[in-house]
Amino acid sequence: MKKTPWMLGYWTLLRMSIRMKKKLPVYMPTREFIDGCWRLAFLDDMVCRHELNGVVIKGEPIVFPPKKESIPYRYKLFLEMYGEDTAEVWKKAYSKTWKRAKALREK
Repeated sequence: MKKTPWMLGYWTLLRMSIRMKKKLPVYMPTREFIDGCWRLAFLDDMVCRHELNGVVIKGEPIVFPPKKESIPYRYKLFLEMYGEDTAEVWKKAYSKTWKRAKALREK
């Protein structure tokens, strides 16, 4: 069976909930939450790459991993971060990131 992003997200949520001995979040539809986490990961990656491009900290330039690695990592991070929150909390985080991305496009 081919693993789709939706299935991977559901199984990640399921494993996380079993590990933490908690139920799956019922605050918003699972598929909507998973798709939103993918979009949030993509937007966050885009914003961070744009804002930190060419920045040097302690004499070392910031280097990003390839998008094939960083976006799935951010996706799993957002699944864990927002897995137990309500739909309102998640939508606030999404809209905040969307506004940052929109502001970058207008520059």
